[in-house]
Amino acid sequence: MERQTDLLRQAQEGPARTATWRDLTLVLLLVGAVMTIAAMAPSNTYAYAQLQQVGAVVGTIEGGSLQDLLLPRDQFGGYARKPQLYAWLDAPILMLTGAYNDFTFRLPTILASFLTAVCVYFLGRRWYGRRTGLLAACLWATMLDMRNMTYIAITDMMVSLCILGSIMCADKLLFHRAPRDKRLRWVIGLWVTMILGGMSKGWGVLNLGLVGLTLALAVTLRPGFKALRRSENLGAKLALLARLIGRRWWRAMKAVHFGWGMAAMAAALAPVWIGMFLIGGDEFWKIVDYEFIKRVTGRGGHTPHDNSIPAILQLLWYGIPATAMMVVACLLVRFRRLFNWRSATSLPLCFVLGILLPFSLTFAFRPDYVLPCFAAVALLAAWGVEEVLRRGPAGDRTVQFCRHAIAAAPVLIAVALILLPAAYLFHDHMPRLVTKNLRLPSLVPATTWWIVGGLIPLGAVLLALSIRWSLRWQLRRVAAVAVIGMLGIIFVERNMFSRHARTRDGEKMIAFAREAAPLIGDEPFAVKRMQKLAVELYLGRFGQQTTTIRKLNKSDAKWLLTCDRGLIELGARRDLPQEGNGDKPVTLADLVKQVRPTDLGKVELEGPPVVTQKWGRMYLIRLRDRPIEPSGTPRGTRHQSGRQD
Repeated sequence: MERQTDLLRQAQEGPARTATWRDLTLVLLLVGAVMTIAAMAPSNTYAYAQLQQVGAVVGTIEGGSLQDLLLPRDQFGGYARKPQLYAWLDAPILMLTGAYNDFTFRLPTILASFLTAVCVYFLGRRWYGRRTGLLAACLWATMLDMRNMTYIAITDMMVSLCILGSIMCADKLLFHRAPRDKRLRWVIGLWVTMILGGMSKGWGVLNLGLVGLTLALAVTLRPGFKALRRSENLGAKLALLARLIGRRWWRAMKAVHFGWGMAAMAAALAPVWIGMFLIGGDEFWKIVDYEFIKRVTGRGGHTPHDNSIPAILQLLWYGIPATAMMVVACLLVRFRRLFNWRSATSLPLCFVLGILLPFSLTFAFRPDYVLPCFAAVALLAAWGVEEVLRRGPAGDRTVQFCRHAIAAAPVLIAVALILLPAAYLFHDHMPRLVTKNLRLPSLVPATTWWIVGGLIPLGAVLLALSIRWSLRWQLRRVAAVAVIGMLGIIFVERNMFSRHARTRDGEKMIAFAREAAPLIGDEPFAVKRMQKLAVELYLGRFGQQTTTIRKLNKSDAKWLLTCDRGLIELGARRDLPQEGNGDKPVTLADLVKQVRPTDLGKVELEGPPVVTQKWGRMYLIRLRDRPIEPSGTPRGTRHQSGRQD
């Protein structure tokens, strides 16, 4: 009898495992497609906070000491502001491969993106079912914000993965409770992800507060408040409410082994903090002041840039199209039941509020801060689609309205896929209002133009399918249309609309570094005004910082990396006093004569001098004892850097 039971169980588990692997394959392919679009688009490594993060990785490798492991210096000369986990993961990859490029710079984020999509799938399956989990993971992968966040060299995706992992583990201890003999593994998983989250961003303060607030809200909203009605005195009600909430928090802390967990976090993180303090001293306290005090209060000099757009609006915009479906999910539940323990919306809404509320109260809010919310948004959106489908055409007016609202997302996406590519293809014939807001990139490859043109018939097909399937109540297919359409939107944004596509500054920096690397070799070099031009990162080492020509003469640098702004700041075109050793110093006039600008698309001696958006032309100059012979290239023709014999 037991053997027959085992055979029956195996027969049931076989198709379920096959379906799971099929779902995961689809999710991973979708995440990979978004990353591929971002990887094939013009580089944006020089933008956002990526330069500092990648600089910390290169600084970790270049230093090689315990000091550089705990507090690596970036190419700006300052200590890295973020914790060390990103550098610890990426530095071995760069050392083993020797490849200093955008892909290897972003590998920790790439791996975290794949794992986050898998976690969204399994959490959705646990809360709502397999189909809902699959749809949630697909919606998460194709949100508007994922055009950058799945392929970017910053720590946000890593900390989002850790926060989601902590919520998943705590869920098995507090809400969808695991069997008693299996809870220890979830406790360990909870605090391991908390430690890793602290080493990713915020040094433990950030993720502890966000996860703690999320769980506190969810535990507080459990049923059992009817006892408050028995007391007529307001003071007694408040006291009873405080005792009730306190008792629930205490039980939750015992369930997650809060005391032992905090001890584990202290044991893991405190030595790192102490080492950073002993090494950094005042510099360490400056990092603490900037990353915590100034971000919260906005007081003091050189405060982070604040965003005037409210956090909830950032969430709704960057979470398109899932946020539209999330609103549908909230409409399906009465307001008083949104946070009801038995409601399907309670846990994900607590998740959203637990992330959104703290950041709404801080000074320096940025759109990437809402990234941890998107997992909960995708889960709510997928549940809303499945719930409208379950209620069907026989539902009330609210259900009918929600069906139209769900269909509106893919319809608008399909219309955008028709209009945006057409506006770029026929840009010269468009009204000034269009051409002013949709400027053409400086250089568009032929392949990109073919893909942009192909998006127009794709948008027409998706528009017809979304309307047809909406009328037939095939809402899963309607949501699939939105997912496919977002791939096209992401392609247009990354390759045509973004500032990085219009200027192609990132591509120019990569081309310059690729051509400069074999010329410089292992020889020492100096830099002037090149920190934000990212050339050093692609070379895999930092140059000597120089401020004046006199300082440059005293260095052992054989090469100078600079730009138009750097040449201007090095001084006027006149000879400087002779040095004590009798060598004639290098003057600005000498530097200009020795310039061999690399081919950056259009670098001419006559015409506009600007080839990068803010810095002008980039130069690789050989210094002093290895003078560069005049190229003899006529004025008005293109100059390319050449290899010296």
